Amino acid sequence: MTRFSFVTWDGGGNLGPAVGVAQELVARGHTVRFLGYEVQRESIEARGFDFSTLRRSGGFDLYGEVPPDQRLAAITRNVWVCPEHLDDIPDALAEYPADVVVVDFSMQGALAFAAQTPLPVAVLAHSGVGALTPPPESPVGAARLAASNHLRAAAGLPALTRLNEGWNKFLTLVTTIPDLDPAAAGATDNFRYVGPVFERFPSQAWDSPWDAEDTRPMILVSFSTTRLWDQKGRIRNTLAALSDEPVRVLVSAADASDITPLPANATVRRFVPHGLVLPSAALTMTHCGHGTVTASLAHAVPVVGLPNPAADQPFLAARVEQLGAGLALDGESGPEAIRIAARKVLSQPSYKEAARGLADVIRAAPGATGAAGELEQLALAGSMRQHGQ
Repeated sequence: MTRFSFVTWDGGGNLGPAVGVAQELVARGHTVRFLGYEVQRESIEARGFDFSTLRRSGGFDLYGEVPPDQRLAAITRNVWVCPEHLDDIPDALAEYPADVVVVDFSMQGALAFAAQTPLPVAVLAHSGVGALTPPPESPVGAARLAASNHLRAAAGLPALTRLNEGWNKFLTLVTTIPDLDPAAAGATDNFRYVGPVFERFPSQAWDSPWDAEDTRPMILVSFSTTRLWDQKGRIRNTLAALSDEPVRVLVSAADASDITPLPANATVRRFVPHGLVLPSAALTMTHCGHGTVTASLAHAVPVVGLPNPAADQPFLAARVEQLGAGLALDGESGPEAIRIAARKVLSQPSYKEAARGLADVIRAAPGATGAAGELEQLALAGSMRQHGQ
């Protein structure tokens, strides 16, 4: 039995792949503890995992009292480049020792700790590395790089020229397929593209309001479950676009519970596991978070993207369109543009065929099983070094 500690934060799409890998490790007889922020505790413990709040930094809540216009600076200081991680993580590991540490690739303070610890360390990238690593010439990239180098200088570590240098010495598990990562062509030997990893949910059903014999195509409208972006405008525009179409509309989004009145062909659920509904879906309309995109493609469901202007979402929307598996719209598109896109994707078989081809690629990827195997090999190599073998 090996003890794994996952260092994480409340980022939305980053948690599902971490949980999926952790579930596989537990199924193999290992133990897993998450180290993170107090706002995550309830959710992670509900999944059956042990959790430790990082002592100095773990009280930060991005969505608590931080005004929207200050969130980027706040998340940079308190999560992505947090100096307190250099002390918080070793303190947590002293209380609950681990054999292997798995670090979210966006957390440069945690990566600075990783550069100094003798423990085996792996890095978990929950989407395409190129899409989620801002270039150093961009304002966001420049700010994160400068903050990272300030932290590293204080820790006695060499400066970075790009953020990805912070994890280049570690085994890096990338939970996507190369087709969806612009950095894949130049990936170094430490990268392992294990493919999308999805959280396993207990056996459950969802209470569909539609008759089992209803043959209208079902459209999944799935927008972000986090509070970083206000999704209500996108949801309202999408509902308006589809209200008179001969389709069924399932809205799965945290921001949709108070949207009224609903069109007669639509229903709203705060959360429904994708695996329950995507086998019956004909189309997904989404903000293009990595988890929603890859879950849809894994079920050969084409996508219409309405991305938020952040992270990997604009890239993924554009990439899905380039691959022929959907269409990318401006996130602020109105009902008419959305209606035209939905009709086009539903009526032209080429989109379904392209999505089916990507489903084959995803199905062939190692997934959680491959990721867990890589971590077991890392643990074994670390144990052999410790014993001088």
